[in-house]
Amino acid sequence: MEIVLNKEDFSNGIKVVEKITAQKAIQPILSNILIETISSDRVRFCATDLNLAINYKIQGEVIADGAITIGAKKISEIVSRISSSQVTLKTQEDSENIKIKSGKTEFDMISMGANEFPKVIEENNDDFKTIVLNKHDFSKAIKQVIFAVSTQETQTVLTGVCFTLQNNILELAATDGNRLTRVQNEVEFDKEEALNFIVPAKTLQEVQRISSIIEDENITIKVQKNKILFEFKNLSFQSRLIDGIYPKYQQLIPAENDKKIVADRVELINSIERVSVMVNDRTNVMRFNFSQDQLEIMADTPEAGRSKDYVDIEYGWDNMLTAFNYKYVLDALKNMDSKNVEIEISDVLAASIFKPQQETGNYICLIMPVKVQ
Repeated sequence: MEIVLNKEDFSNGIKVVEKITAQKAIQPILSNILIETISSDRVRFCATDLNLAINYKIQGEVIADGAITIGAKKISEIVSRISSSQVTLKTQEDSENIKIKSGKTEFDMISMGANEFPKVIEENNDDFKTIVLNKHDFSKAIKQVIFAVSTQETQTVLTGVCFTLQNNILELAATDGNRLTRVQNEVEFDKEEALNFIVPAKTLQEVQRISSIIEDENITIKVQKNKILFEFKNLSFQSRLIDGIYPKYQQLIPAENDKKIVADRVELINSIERVSVMVNDRTNVMRFNFSQDQLEIMADTPEAGRSKDYVDIEYGWDNMLTAFNYKYVLDALKNMDSKNVEIEISDVLAASIFKPQQETGNYICLIMPVKVQ
């Protein structure tokens, strides 16, 4: 194999795929990146840890066809240090090693044969159910829900985001048992049957990272029984789905909360952050006292002291004192982009809804209150 690559394209190719390699792999080949020629002017970079897999195609001058695998960490260090605008990769005769040359700089890297590299991604498969989404809308939806996934590995299904597609509405939801996030978006989907599957949080974090690098406007999602494939024009990223049944979270969402509060979202964030200086680090509990057009926010720690702050709100009911884990509230507020936030409450111990003040109402964050001591 002999190829000539633009240094920037080469660097981007490594940057896109290297995080998918297995750092502590039983199979050493999984710590490598596969580089292979696919046409006279196209080269593909591949990486996998057997749960995740990625293919990324870039332009290059192919002098001789072939394939090779090289250590992800070492090649990343090399490409970050070379200064010439072009890089030549050439396998050595009677050896699987590869010579990397850029300007006056040369590297001879020990590599492993491409035949040992596992083929994981099936790009052309009729069994996939296909959805095409705007990349920015999808990335925003992930951001709005993913912070609520559980970090407890014993609750496997809760470590992912539940996707439901029915009647051209794509719904993403996540919960850790104390809070629930849900976002809905209209999509085009030509299949009559509903889709329901659970995507690991790590997978969606990688999708967000990749989306920030790739310039395409749309992303294609292909779903099979136990796997999901995310496709851009020159990139394919595949992941296993989480096997299991997601809790019926829809039953947790109140149909109607009679008390509605409206507050400036940024002012509320700033107030909570000021008061949080005196929050008990063990409990993270902060008290919220709603009264006529004013919210009093309070915290105290026996060893440190107390804090309180006030925020102007729209509220016209009797005084109500409740409490929340303040970090949950901040997470909800910081993942909205509206000027105002609407809070819906029915009782001091009932689930409360935080959502952007907007007409569509397609995003909500449900937070369970804490009993006021």
